Amino acid sequence: IGFTTTAPPFEDERVRQAFGAAVDWTRLVELGSSGDEIPADSMVPPGIPGGGDRSWLPAHDPDHARELLAAAGYPAGAGFPEVRFAAGGLPYAEGLVADLERELGVTVRIEEEEDHFGRLHDDSLPMWTLGWIADYPGPNDFLGVLLETGSSNNYGHWSSPAFDAAIGDALATRDPDEALAAYERALAAVRDEV
Repeated sequence: IGFTTTAPPFEDERVRQAFGAAVDWTRLVELGSSGDEIPADSMVPPGIPGGGDRSWLPAHDPDHARELLAAAGYPAGAGFPEVRFAAGGLPYAEGLVADLERELGVTVRIEEEEDHFGRLHDDSLPMWTLGWIADYPGPNDFLGVLLETGSSNNYGHWSSPAFDAAIGDALATRDPDEALAAYERALAAVRDEV
């Protein structure tokens, strides 16, 4: 799930964090799967070094989600704008929307387009999905390629100096341990700032 971070309401990281904490991601994936899917706990898939050895999945904590949303100026969802969501065929989109509406009191409207990527490029909706298949089996193909400032695949226009520095450090070294540590810092920046 991605957010356009250059405009309200998702320019405020507390709103993005509230959306992450309001949803029981593990339950949604289990309910919406055909049996062989597992919840992603990192942007880097299992089996590819650089995904970290801990879960980066947002903790399901609806009470904290409501606190974050209130701190951002939307207590119980009051005054929160209707969110347009480019679901891109996500099998559990309706469950995701139901969790957000129930826990945060916000309204999210699913919009489907035949040309999902064209839509993301031309009309960046506030909230959207993105699936990704690696061009090569390395962590940068899931981190830097998708989230580095100015990347053509960074549809939400998210920017983080800490993330960019960590990606730069990872790509500048030939030491695999240093690179993995740098990718861990990049993942931490995503978790802390998204």
